[in-house]
Amino acid sequence: MTTHGMAFIYQPLSDTHAQPFPKPNIEAFETQLRIQMAYKYLDENGVLKGMKVSKANRAKLDTALLVHSPYLVHTVEIMSGLGSGFLGESSFASPDLLRSALHALGGAIESAKLVSEETTRHAFALVRPPGHHASTSNSMGLCYFNNIAVATRTVMARDDVNRITILDIDNHFGNGTAEIFYADPSIQYISIHEYNYEGFGIGHFDEIGHGEGKGKNINIPLLETSPNVSYDSALKQIVTPALESFKPDIIGVSAGFDAHYADPVGNMDVDSRTYWLIGNLVEKTVSALGMKGSFWILEGGYNPFMLGSSIRASLEGLQNRKLPQLDDQVNREKHEMLIESNEEIIEKVLETVSPYF
Repeated sequence: MTTHGMAFIYQPLSDTHAQPFPKPNIEAFETQLRIQMAYKYLDENGVLKGMKVSKANRAKLDTALLVHSPYLVHTVEIMSGLGSGFLGESSFASPDLLRSALHALGGAIESAKLVSEETTRHAFALVRPPGHHASTSNSMGLCYFNNIAVATRTVMARDDVNRITILDIDNHFGNGTAEIFYADPSIQYISIHEYNYEGFGIGHFDEIGHGEGKGKNINIPLLETSPNVSYDSALKQIVTPALESFKPDIIGVSAGFDAHYADPVGNMDVDSRTYWLIGNLVEKTVSALGMKGSFWILEGGYNPFMLGSSIRASLEGLQNRKLPQLDDQVNREKHEMLIESNEEIIEKVLETVSPYF
């Protein structure tokens, strides 16, 4: 029986892992300041009031072996011990890497367990470094262990959890999560992300899964500077029917907030209204399908002045509260041709994946 509507797990704010680069290098934006400022904002604005709030416990290193190769796990441990070194593209070691990564993993697992055990309906893990780019054998893209993949595998061991949907709202395609579950029919992976149709790359909508997992990988690759309305359309036309068809027991959210228009790393044009909408959609879907709930794990979101309010909007939506009026909700120029192009992309995605609904 659910005893708490919402749980919030935060990382010890003393975790100091940081990559050895100055701004404007992308690696310089993923620091402890992100979660320190976000937690302060949420606490000072009363957002955490009434929630079950706790610090993340450190996961055991072997837990990462649920989805990662021994080589990846061992090299993260070794390079952290050395205190420096290159692990993968945009992924460098620091003396505090392993401690921070295991706290992030522990918080992610705890959030998923609380929901799977129905101790809480929704749980949010404010943890770093992010994880969705980490593949079976490679750290990359600021990510070392794939937090949401490990958390998902952990709770899938329960007899009463047979299907989980991972909804990835980060600005960037979660290639690691997609790779790990690409042939798994029990995991539905849905990613809304920025995509370069001139240069192409992974994250295309034709990537739909393999074998028994065919149709379970759904990519929604939108154009650069996509606005709120395009996300709204993708959520209504693709995400909602996909969830209703798959009927997961739990939704896991790779909660990246770098699609925000003020983010220094992402190139999209959404604001907190979209993050409220996503939270509210998840809550309404959980209610409509009689699911256990949802767990959210922080991924991107690199403007520390915007991260707290973006998370706040998601949490308000999750609790079925009205959209908060926040400072970032300003009118911005609309590009009708861009919106029309995204509608065409959404139609192509539907043509590709709807036969599997």
